[in-house]
Amino acid sequence: MSNNGKFYVPPPKDGRDFKELFKYLTDVGAGRPLDQDGVPVGPWTPDLLARAISQIRANPGGIEVRTVQYWFQENDRVPSADSIRWLARIFGCNDPVASGEWQAELSAANRRLKAKRKNEQREDTRYPQHAPANLPTPQSDIAPAPTASKPSRRFNLARKSEALFSNHSTLNLPASVWAGWVVLGFLTYIMGVHSVTYFPIDGLQKQVGFFWAPNWTLVELVILPLFLISVAGMLAFWKGERRLLVTLSGAELGEKDGWGRRVESFEFSHWAAFFICFVIVFIVQWSGIHMSALVNGDVGNLMMDWNLLAIVRPEVISVPEATVLSMLAFLYTAAICFLFLTGLVFMYTLAQDFFEICNEPDLHSNGVHQSKIGEIGSRLLCSIYRASLLGIWIATCIKLQAVYLLSDGKSIVDWLLGDVLFVLGVHDEAGGWLDQRALAHLTSFLLLFSTCAVFFFGFVQIYRVLEKALPSGAAGQLTKGHCVPRWMMLSIVGLLVANFFLIGQFSGFSILLIVGILTTIYSLFDPMFGRAQVNEMTTSKS
Repeated sequence: MSNNGKFYVPPPKDGRDFKELFKYLTDVGAGRPLDQDGVPVGPWTPDLLARAISQIRANPGGIEVRTVQYWFQENDRVPSADSIRWLARIFGCNDPVASGEWQAELSAANRRLKAKRKNEQREDTRYPQHAPANLPTPQSDIAPAPTASKPSRRFNLARKSEALFSNHSTLNLPASVWAGWVVLGFLTYIMGVHSVTYFPIDGLQKQVGFFWAPNWTLVELVILPLFLISVAGMLAFWKGERRLLVTLSGAELGEKDGWGRRVESFEFSHWAAFFICFVIVFIVQWSGIHMSALVNGDVGNLMMDWNLLAIVRPEVISVPEATVLSMLAFLYTAAICFLFLTGLVFMYTLAQDFFEICNEPDLHSNGVHQSKIGEIGSRLLCSIYRASLLGIWIATCIKLQAVYLLSDGKSIVDWLLGDVLFVLGVHDEAGGWLDQRALAHLTSFLLLFSTCAVFFFGFVQIYRVLEKALPSGAAGQLTKGHCVPRWMMLSIVGLLVANFFLIGQFSGFSILLIVGILTTIYSLFDPMFGRAQVNEMTTSKS
């Protein structure tokens, strides 16, 4: 029901207490604006509700988000008389008559909750413990009553990881990545390996400095932070819309079916990511390869990087300094790799959760519900697509640096520019290769494989729901309204995968690299042409 352009729900007057009534109203989005299909834009969250109350002119003092959060929780905290007045205006859609009715209903529900809590306390006082009747107990034998406490929950890595991505500020994770990079950058600058060269062969002075490596600059400063922000925003959007879909489906989902339980079901995946990053990448790769090479003073045919420079340039950095610096570098690498793989796990979890919730038959029996599924699913699909592009570029930057270190280019800029000029006919000689090997080829391939697997899983699962909920052909048009068409998604992902495998494999690969960069930028910052078609596509079946 619409009232002043907002979703109006009449007072049910069914005897619910305040907590039950408040949960129902926030889940269905009572008092929230309606979209063009007449569907509320989403449920209430503590932040949204606190902002709406603070915008009421008659309430110049506003309200704290923490106060509103208490109302959402299962506790004895109830709103004051003034707060009930503001809630009544919001749920009554600023209509005087409706607001008056809701003020009476909320006040009555508040009294019912207080009476319910008082009765529970009276029962607890009357029957404090089960003991045999009529048996006097000496005062000295009375043991103190145990304090009521919640049972301690075991450590759950999936829950802790979800808390990292679900922080109120999406800037916290990127800021942590930047802070770690700054520390590492200062250490490389102090030790003189931020911009440094060595002579792999006669006549070739090769740049291997920290600041020149895209896997240590572009990834940590730009691509990975954008990936983390994208995943955090995706989770925040889904957790807000999930409650609305569950409410529309009419399913009675208990705690075991909630988002928290869904996250916990993927705990093994989070532990697997932790093992790969901190055991394989950090302990095995650093101690077994890099530290061993530094201690023995022999790098073999392993590619030379600033981590190992003490072997060939001891006058720049000593072995003990390089050992400590490489340990910190690999520990930082393990941490950011864990964040990346955790983000992929959450993308997979989200797609699976959306698919299972939207398989409820009741959601597909109403045209308005189908419209909402289409809108939410399209946004999720496009978010997964954009995050996957960033993930592919993380793997590409790692391989690009590894291939450069195996080449005879003086610097990575000269190497890429020389490849372009050779294709254009300016240079007469193509670049050559050093007799070395790179472990980063395997690492970058595993990251690429993981990213593509998550993308294709999410694409299939979400698109199956959209095809079921929307008319024939409408799913593709709706997706196009949010980012790029379906066929373009698959084409661009295929282009970037081919770009990854072709780095250094033929003359002119850098041109393909430029094309991949441009198409990725277009996909990330597409002006969203075709959005005007969304309403027609989502409502055509109703």
